[in-house]
Amino acid sequence: MDRAIVTLRRLGLVFGDLAVFFLALVLALVARRLAGEGTFVFAEHWPPFAAIFILWIIIFAALGLYDLTLGRDRTELFGELITATAAAAAVAVAFFYLVPGIGISPKTTLFLVLLASFALLVPWRLVSLRLLAGGKFRRRIVFVGLTDEARELITRLTANPLVGLDVAGAITLDGTNAPGVPVRRTLEGFAEYLREERADTVVLAMSPRTSTELTRQLYESIFLKINFLDIIGFYEQITRRVPISAITRVWFLENLQESSKRFYEKLKRGTDIALALILGATTLALTPIVAALVWLEDRGPTFFAQERVGRDGRIFRIKKFRTMSVDAEKSGAQFAEKSDGRVTRVGRILRLTRLDELPQCWNILTGEMSFIGPRPERPEFVQGLVADMPYYPMRLLVRPGLTGWAQVNHSYYATAEEHRLKLQYDLFYLKNRSYLLDWLILLKTLNTVVRARGQ
Repeated sequence: MDRAIVTLRRLGLVFGDLAVFFLALVLALVARRLAGEGTFVFAEHWPPFAAIFILWIIIFAALGLYDLTLGRDRTELFGELITATAAAAAVAVAFFYLVPGIGISPKTTLFLVLLASFALLVPWRLVSLRLLAGGKFRRRIVFVGLTDEARELITRLTANPLVGLDVAGAITLDGTNAPGVPVRRTLEGFAEYLREERADTVVLAMSPRTSTELTRQLYESIFLKINFLDIIGFYEQITRRVPISAITRVWFLENLQESSKRFYEKLKRGTDIALALILGATTLALTPIVAALVWLEDRGPTFFAQERVGRDGRIFRIKKFRTMSVDAEKSGAQFAEKSDGRVTRVGRILRLTRLDELPQCWNILTGEMSFIGPRPERPEFVQGLVADMPYYPMRLLVRPGLTGWAQVNHSYYATAEEHRLKLQYDLFYLKNRSYLLDWLILLKTLNTVVRARGQ
């Protein structure tokens, strides 16, 4: 993918939002001046509000408001903006009343800024939806070869015009079809075909090394200044997971260089300990309340202990606030499902807010887990998953996490197909893990907690 086009579109949204925030500040100060409640002192207000606006942009990013691969209609956008504004208000209040030395306590101004920001954001974002769905700076793509990954990408790009990538067509020599796009079944006249389709990007789902004719046609197209992309890298950029066809021994040798992660691992461990101590205190405070609610519902125990497979395959025990009935596994171990009937009423609330996971702060303090990483599975499940996916144990190279890249990108993993999807996300995390990515996952998890979207 031409990453520049997606980056440019995201930056356009970011700077547009910042412009809205600053315009809202100006309008708030003008309104107060006209009402005779103060003087228009922009110089005094803009430094602290600039810091606030940067935090708001981070919140918007965590809530997915800059994710162009998410198809959303007007109703969804309106709901997301309400959530984002509420979160922004909470952060702003905490900033102005908890951070010392700011010099102003803009109660009325802050309220007016929030009100004006929301009033301006709605039309701005609706206009941006229309601008992003059409207009300039779009790319036209031709796929050469139709693998499973290519078909998935064609479907995804066709359904999400905001990405700015239009699928012009596909070329295949094996007689297969592509979903919803015209298919060409010969390489002859390849350069002319690209001109006719006004294509500027070619995604190669078949290797030139396997076809001398393809190599010749690609070579003759060089002067068209076409952007040639490999399907593997393109797939990762669009879906943020590793394609199944790429998962080989060579892939692990090329992408998992642990020596370059030593400083990151130490920094991450320090952050884990600090956050675990803070949330551990919160857990102690909440435990009596949770215990009372759990006991009142079914007179059962507060905690639920379970064996999980950790780093390097070591078995350890995690504790969670119990969310299922006492006899939930009377017929044996089974994967949890969406809308699982075994979940209690109190348990449903704990799961929606992810509060059931808080006791695992102890596992984080002991080094058995991290806040961010692949979620640990039960030993009996791992055996079956390894039989279905031979490379599954590779996700055990790092500490398992309280939350992870797979969890913030997909709600539930119950079937074999869904666990293959989960492995793709986990391997993407292993390849790209960094302190920045960890904080992005943490912010997305907080979004799940605030919006009560846990499972």
